[in-house]
Amino acid sequence: MKRNTNEIRIALPVLQGVEAGNESFGELLLDDDEVECRLFAREVIDGVDLSGVNVSSCVFDHVLFSGCCLREARLMDVLFENCDLSNVDLSGGVLFRVEFRSCKLMGTNLSDGVLNNVLFQHCNARYMNLSMGRLKQVLFAHGDMQGSALESCRLEAVAFDTCSLVEAEFSRTSLKGIDLTTSRLAGLRLNVGDLRGVIVSSVQALDLTRYLGLVVKDM
Repeated sequence: MKRNTNEIRIALPVLQGVEAGNESFGELLLDDDEVECRLFAREVIDGVDLSGVNVSSCVFDHVLFSGCCLREARLMDVLFENCDLSNVDLSGGVLFRVEFRSCKLMGTNLSDGVLNNVLFQHCNARYMNLSMGRLKQVLFAHGDMQGSALESCRLEAVAFDTCSLVEAEFSRTSLKGIDLTTSRLAGLRLNVGDLRGVIVSSVQALDLTRYLGLVVKDM
């Protein structure tokens, strides 16, 4: 798979030894705050406080997290596929080698988190909150991120490949070296300094002149 135009390399989750079981994710956490090497499929996890949970080498397939709180969770080598994490609180979490594939992440709160080697692919991530996060080796691919918040973030080897960033918030986040040529940028919310060094197409550059206070007039 070609990861993106910036040629960043995302380390894949290590999922060896994953087994399906009869117990649900919530039931396992009644006895322990750590779950590893398990497959959870077509499960509904409703209104559970999972703050501080440790999850490693797990696969979540078609799982609905409804009204759950995973604040300060630590996820390592985890795959979410066709899951619904809309409005879930994952703030302050640490995600390492995690993939979200075809997931619903509308309003998901990942603010103040650490994301390292994370892939968001074909996700509906409208209004997702990543503000004040530290993102390294993170790829957003073919996703809808309209209205998402990436305010005051630190980005290192981060790429957006064919994403909708309409009305996304990038204030106080440096976009230097970030290639946005394949993404839709209308109505970005940011400061002039945030644009320094960003990579855009000629058409996008014309639209971004409004942040410089320029009025473009054709002769």
